[in-house]
Amino acid sequence: MKNLLLCIPCFIASCLFGQGWVHNGATVVVNNGIFIVLDGINGHYKAQSNASFFLKGDVVIQLKGNWINNSSGGIFATNDGKIVLNGASQSFQGSAMTAFPALDLKCSANPSLQSTILVGGGQAGGGIGKLSLNDKQLLLNGKRLIINNRSESATTRSTGGIVSETFPALGYGEVQWNIRTGGAGPLYRIPFQTIGGVDIPFDYNIKNTGLQTKDSGFITISTYTTPTVSLPNNRPLPFGVPHARNEFATENARRMIDRFWVIADGGYTNKPEISLEFTYADAEHNSGTNTIKEVNMGAISWNAVSNKWNYPPKSKVNTAKNTLLLHAGQNFSGIWTFSEGTPCPIANFSTVGSCEKDSVLFADKSSVVDDTLIRWIWAYGNGNAGFGDSSVGYFSPAGIYKTRLIVIAASGCADTTFKNINVLGAPQANIAIDDSCENTSVKFTSFTSPGSGFISKEYWWFGDGSTAIGKSASHYYGTSGLPQIKYIVYNSNLCKDTIERTLYIANKPFVYFSVKPDCEDLIFPFTNSSTAGAGTISSYNWDFGNGRRSGNRDENVVFYDSGTFKTKLIVMNSFGCRDTSEVSLRVFPRAIASYTYSPFDPKMLSPVQFNNNSKLSNNWNWDFGDGYFDLSFSPSHIYNMYGPYDVSLIANNDYNCADTFTVNIRVKSKPMFWFPTAFSPQNTEGLNDQFGLFSILTVSNYKLRIYNRYGQLLFETTNPTVLWDGKVNGELCQGGSYVYDAIFKNPENELQHFSGDVTLLR
Repeated sequence: MKNLLLCIPCFIASCLFGQGWVHNGATVVVNNGIFIVLDGINGHYKAQSNASFFLKGDVVIQLKGNWINNSSGGIFATNDGKIVLNGASQSFQGSAMTAFPALDLKCSANPSLQSTILVGGGQAGGGIGKLSLNDKQLLLNGKRLIINNRSESATTRSTGGIVSETFPALGYGEVQWNIRTGGAGPLYRIPFQTIGGVDIPFDYNIKNTGLQTKDSGFITISTYTTPTVSLPNNRPLPFGVPHARNEFATENARRMIDRFWVIADGGYTNKPEISLEFTYADAEHNSGTNTIKEVNMGAISWNAVSNKWNYPPKSKVNTAKNTLLLHAGQNFSGIWTFSEGTPCPIANFSTVGSCEKDSVLFADKSSVVDDTLIRWIWAYGNGNAGFGDSSVGYFSPAGIYKTRLIVIAASGCADTTFKNINVLGAPQANIAIDDSCENTSVKFTSFTSPGSGFISKEYWWFGDGSTAIGKSASHYYGTSGLPQIKYIVYNSNLCKDTIERTLYIANKPFVYFSVKPDCEDLIFPFTNSSTAGAGTISSYNWDFGNGRRSGNRDENVVFYDSGTFKTKLIVMNSFGCRDTSEVSLRVFPRAIASYTYSPFDPKMLSPVQFNNNSKLSNNWNWDFGDGYFDLSFSPSHIYNMYGPYDVSLIANNDYNCADTFTVNIRVKSKPMFWFPTAFSPQNTEGLNDQFGLFSILTVSNYKLRIYNRYGQLLFETTNPTVLWDGKVNGELCQGGSYVYDAIFKNPENELQHFSGDVTLLR
């Protein structure tokens, strides 16, 4: 082979500058056997305008600089020849894709793509040129490498490989292999490597050829690993994939390998059937927060229609080779990764307790392999629910309840189990007890029904440290308060029921009243000073021991008999509490005053004898009604004037219970009426100078007439105090004898008649 050193004068429109080559719009024809070398660190190739090469046969172009294509085409007009990179830090650049007939990487550093390139020739359905990686990594840098040689041996390597590892935001580093119909049987291998040089090749085996439009069938694949970080792992996700959840919509990153493969196809009217073989690195499943069991890994693909990953995983990995072979058929395109099959729990539970209205403990007995249970949802069959690995249910009424447990693992997988539990009837606790009062015994009575079986035990707590056992009980509360009462009953099935209540022990009222001993027939004032204790006083109930009762607060009572009377007051407050007070009341006997007198018709100025008939007395006080008194037992008394007199006898005894006996005595007058027989009007002494009635007594219906001897009426009066002065019409009558006639009634209303002669002396 002949070597051609630049600059070559026969290359029209090609110009050498330094050690590089700017190919500006010319077509360079290179014949078979020519070897073109662009040497030096600046030995770049730069194509512009419509620059192109027409290589004939075995032509080699070798350069140590970058390949820059800013032309309007793929540069190479044939599928012959080969380009060799033998520099350092070389890259493929430019605005246009270069269609290399063959590419051989003999550089000292790993080259990289800054633009899309094609290898295998870009003419007439592709050529037979190969991509020779040798020991170098071709860094795709989010660009596309197109292999246009349909042969499965279109790439060769010793230890080198292709690095696709860029995140979606920078663009997928894609390898597009234009396999066209491909033919049945070929195994196409893309020699992917991690940035660290770990081989992770990707193979696809054509099972049945597809149908393509003219020279158009291809398959592209890119892959990248994700950094191992805290949950959620597996980020960033591929374009169009919003999550890493499993079929139960649970974040599943810790069970997914830290790598994605993005496969696409194009140019087919009928896709070929393909088997895919993925290769992965150990660190992508066994590091960081991953909890993957390698043997359980399978392939899953993203379903853009349902917006979820297709579970369960398909196929199984070969852990010895770190590969997974999957016959995908025509459904090979898409986004792929590995995941464990989602572990699902087996739900199971046990119960403790079987009585209504009492706690029934539900305890989880579920199991799950390679996962953790995170949720428990209980349904008790009575409309109630519970949560947690254990829960407590309450059931009423008794009966058969269909209970359910749903357990959910961290993977989101769930299982459900049902069990019928027989809830036995609990006793229906029922007690009779009333709020009560201090210093009383409270009766506790059970009316409980057994519910099921029979009642076996009944317990009472009285709230003051005292207890009792049995159907009924009685307890004495000496002080007021709010004791907490508890009653627990068990039936023969050990089912129980409980009643708790606060019992109100109210203060009793305090009864106090006062009354003083006194004499019979007097009013006894009962003064009530009682207090309610609690609430208000609602009633008073008096019993005075003499047959009389009262509901008034205070009372005045007359005792008509002497003796000792047991008086009692019962007071009740608004809480129904009562208090009673009893007082023995002494009612003293009263003296009985009584007397008689004689004569029956006493006369003035004559003695009247009073005879004392009093009883129960030892001292006496007489009031004769005329201002005179006497302390003797049976006195005698003379009235100086007629008239009615109230004679009172006060008889008294040692209890000072006096009695008074009063009788109205009428003392009659004596006939003390005097008419003079003569009078001398106008005498100088002023004595006996008038005529009429002279008396110390009081008369009524008085009428006095005086006549002369001829029967003529000289004087007449009805006023006993008017006397005749001996004159008629102002003239003094002659001396001589005159006749008078007087009629009147005495103090006793008895008619008196006096008449006679009277002598007028001159």
